[in-house]
Amino acid sequence: MKVLIVEKDKIINNLDKIREKSGGVPVIAVLKANAYGLDLRQMAELLREQGIRRFAVTEPQDAVRLRDWGFNEEEILILRSTSCAEDIKQILTACATATIGSYDAAVALNGLAEKDGVSCDVHIKVDTGMGRYGFEPSELERILSVYRFMTNLNVTGMYTHFPCAFRSRKKTLEQCNVLLDVAAKVRQAGLEPGMLHAANSAGLFYCNLPALDAVRPGSSIGGRMTCRGDYGLQKTGRLQSSVAEVRWLTKGHTIGYGSAYTTKKPTKIAIIPVGTADGYMLEKARDSFRFGDCVRYALSGFKSFLTGKRFYVLINGKRARVLGHVGVNHTIADVTDIDCAPGDIASFDVSPMFVPESVERRYV
Repeated sequence: MKVLIVEKDKIINNLDKIREKSGGVPVIAVLKANAYGLDLRQMAELLREQGIRRFAVTEPQDAVRLRDWGFNEEEILILRSTSCAEDIKQILTACATATIGSYDAAVALNGLAEKDGVSCDVHIKVDTGMGRYGFEPSELERILSVYRFMTNLNVTGMYTHFPCAFRSRKKTLEQCNVLLDVAAKVRQAGLEPGMLHAANSAGLFYCNLPALDAVRPGSSIGGRMTCRGDYGLQKTGRLQSSVAEVRWLTKGHTIGYGSAYTTKKPTKIAIIPVGTADGYMLEKARDSFRFGDCVRYALSGFKSFLTGKRFYVLINGKRARVLGHVGVNHTIADVTDIDCAPGDIASFDVSPMFVPESVERRYV
């Protein structure tokens, strides 16, 4: 049996660090992608116990699910601007706060809200460099038209999102200032931008951005940010599985696909039914082919080769070296010097986002 263990005390620690860093402004907890793989429902329940009253998700369906689970008083921000009628209907059904990132999205949402005889709270998104959703900073008149002509939309906030907060403080601060400039122009027009928020996890911790009216952390809640630095966060989410078999291999025996490893002496191995299909040894796809990125990937691989980088799992609390290639469904570990038997527990450090939703998430 496989289970992803999520330690509540680590999440609470991370939340304390977020609140301390942000100076106590409201926290909009980003729970996209099944709460970064940590389970949407259980995470939302824990955060509510800790006083969080604002959530953000990407998919309108997740807002509907949260309402169905009893999250009726919390504000739920949909992070995806959309002109799709089916998406909008779910946003209205959930009484969620919509993101407006274009004039077309505003028209579509206003039209369906008017048809239903309701008013919908919205946050206006400004594109400061991400290139996905958002008004260009130069589209001030289109932004103002949302206030002036979309009578069924109630603007309660304005925000942006950063493409490089995990590595460029200077660029990210410049983008934050663009948002503030747009908000200032809205005020000059006699209108109110509402709650301003920009700092995601990396923006808050790595870039030291001003907290504004709220912060919008996601990955830092689970303690797994992509930026460097020690911020007192604790990683949570470890995959556990029982050892399936233990056996001895003779000296010179090959292991795994490609025979990537050959035993140098008689070796006792543990066979664990966990592999890439369970999220182990997966990483974000290398989907950029800029020269600098290619060089960085190549240097990283060469460094691993030179240093003979090894990987380990914990079995009965002791480190066991992974031998050979990790398969789709299996990992083999060296337990020659470890007291180990079938049924013992092996623990893997994995990114919860890559663990299939079919694997139970157990909060402890």
